[in-house]
Amino acid sequence: MSHKRLTREKREARIAYMIIIPFFIYIAFWNLLPLLYGIFYGFTEFNALSPPIWVGLENFRRFFDTANQYLILLWRQIWMGLLALSINTVLSFFIALGLNVKVFGRSFFRVSVYIPAVAAVTVTTAVFVSLLDPANGGLNRFLSSIGQAPIAWNFSQFWMVVWITIYFVWRNVGVAAIIWLGGLQGIDPALHEAAQVDGATKLQRLLYITIPGLRFVAGYIILTGIIAVMQMFDVIMFISAGNPFGQTDVLMYRIYRYGAVHFNLGMAGASSTILGLLTLVFAVIYLRFNLRREEKENA
Repeated sequence: MSHKRLTREKREARIAYMIIIPFFIYIAFWNLLPLLYGIFYGFTEFNALSPPIWVGLENFRRFFDTANQYLILLWRQIWMGLLALSINTVLSFFIALGLNVKVFGRSFFRVSVYIPAVAAVTVTTAVFVSLLDPANGGLNRFLSSIGQAPIAWNFSQFWMVVWITIYFVWRNVGVAAIIWLGGLQGIDPALHEAAQVDGATKLQRLLYITIPGLRFVAGYIILTGIIAVMQMFDVIMFISAGNPFGQTDVLMYRIYRYGAVHFNLGMAGASSTILGLLTLVFAVIYLRFNLRREEKENA
């Protein structure tokens, strides 16, 4: 009996491996191999036309050389990304609170808030670019119609950062709101009912029941948001292209240009390795902070 049971367990394990192994092969082919190649190219001088030449840490030294702009691009990627992430996290939370209210047509609103996340980036950014056109853009036409002077959006770093942030939030707020909503629905309603009976106001229930009950959801949203903003380049490429005069250029967009336009794969590999390590460091620090706070709360 034991032998038959062991045989059945082995057979089920083999079936499970047969199911998941193709998936891991796919992941390794499209993610792991390019990652390893990128790290390797970071130690070489390679233009995709001739064999790579080993240069050791030269590309990494150039990255941290104060005479170059890589650290500026990295810093700009961080502060622009954190600005967009902060607004997206807070705004999506309040949207989720609204979506959690039992009103007529809330299913429609839950679906509509997610639509920007599945819309094609090229199409939606083209709409934004057409609105920002200095000559015939919809925004300047509206300003002219109300007697205001048109704005050269593309020649202002402030306005380019504003519109990049607006687009990033518009595209990602629905995803975060749905995740927040799942967390809200996972909170035991009995806690709110008991607090309401004790005379707690809506604000008190929000501060002492809802928000503490969502700390793990918040951790997931912020962690995935950090990864997203450190990889942010499509919105930069399509909306500002790094303009005006490179003032909205970020490291991820520079890596794309090095690799896909200028074929400087060595510097692209070194820069992407540093950016990936920095993203990992941010993620680990945030996770350790959350774990320590949880340990203190459980102590």
